[in-house]
Formats: sequence, structure tokens, C-alpha cells
Amino acid sequence: MPNSLPMGENSTSGSSAETSKKTAIQTVHEKLRERVISGELAPGERLHVDKLRQEFGVSTSTMREAISRLLIDTLVSSEQQRGFRVAPLSLKDFRDITDTRKLIEAEALRISLANRDEAWEADLVSAYHRLSRIEERLIGQDKAEFANDWDEWNANFHDCLVQNCDNAWLKRFRRTLHQHSYRYHRRLVRDHSLRRDVREEHKGIFDAAIDGDVETCVARIEAHIEKSYTDLIEQHDLSD
Repeated sequence: MPNSLPMGENSTSGSSAETSKKTAIQTVHEKLRERVISGELAPGERLHVDKLRQEFGVSTSTMREAISRLLIDTLVSSEQQRGFRVAPLSLKDFRDITDTRKLIEAEALRISLANRDEAWEADLVSAYHRLSRIEERLIGQDKAEFANDWDEWNANFHDCLVQNCDNAWLKRFRRTLHQHSYRYHRRLVRDHSLRRDVREEHKGIFDAAIDGDVETCVARIEAHIEKSYTDLIEQHDLSD
């Protein structure tokens, strides 16, 4: 009778392999998602499964599962018998994202401000200070090389505003909307066409938040989001 691994060892080996595959899928999914969101993979671009699996050094099934997760994220579309493409950009889509963002952001902000504490205030002051320094270089001194840093600290400032929102579903929806909105917003930052001076907008939002003026803060956030929409459609053709 041939030797065989004890049941425990065989089970452990199988479990380890399954965990490794799940980790690989997650890693590939996250990297592909970042490429789509950043614009490295252009809207409408076809995703070649075989080419991508070779690049990432994974199996075809792993790559297909990772891309399938992008379908759930609605960052990729599937074509009958023709594979996958990066989801296109459109004026209607950006309008819908903008309107929904205003609803979600407003509610998350109201809850966060209702739960404000000293730690929240300290984090917000720090985030605003960093953002202000970057904006002075990017906008005040017209140094476009700081665009990527501005992306990071702008997101951090807005995240700090709502960090005390204790509604996990709101924060999850907000994160998804931000990913989709960023695909559009990145076009402004990438070609350095961020023409408006957002420093005053951010200062107004910060001041209202620190003062605990909820409705003023919400109104300024909604106007801030809407202005990003009008900026983009004025500077880029997103005709459906």
C-alpha cells in the first residue's frame, strides 16, 4: 500500500494552496483596479487576459477571477465572445456619480460632525495643514510636479472630515463613488488643467467643520463636488 500524507498534513497543504490563490487574486485585482482608476488603462481599452496573466505571472483562472471582480466594481465591462474592456467615461455617468456623491458625502459629514471629538479635530487640522502646503506649491507657485502629492493629501483631508461617521455602509458607498469619480477627476490633474483656486474652497470647508457649523459645511462640500463636475465638462469633451 503506497505511503500517503496524514489527513491533517494533506488538509493543511490544500488550505495553504487555496489561501495563496485567494491572495494572488486579491493582489491582481487591486493592481488592475489602480491602473483603471488612475487612467493607466484607458477607458474602452481591451483587457487581454493572456497578456496580463503573463505580466503578473499568474494562471488564466486567477486573472479571469480578478477581472470578474472589476466587473462587480463596474470598472470593467464584458462583451459577448469578445472579452473585457475598461468601462468608458461619459457625461451621463459623471453626472450620476456627482449627484450621488453629494447625497452620500452630506450624510456622512453630518454623522461625523455629530461625533466630533479632540482626536478628529487634531487629525483634520493636520490634514488641512498638509493640503494647504501642497496647494501653495501646486497652485500658488504653479509647480505641476506636485499634482500627485495633491491627490494624496486632498483625499486625506476629505477622508478626515468624515472619519467619525460610524455608518459602515455609508463609508463603503462613499469609497466606491470616490473611486469612480477619481477616474474623471484624474483627467484634470493629469493634464494640469486644475484652473480654479481650490484653496479658498478647502479653507471654507475646514472653517465650517472646526466651528461645528454642520449645514454650512455640507453646503460647501456639495458646491465643491459640483464645481469639479462643471470644471471637467468645460475642459474635456465627454459627450455620450
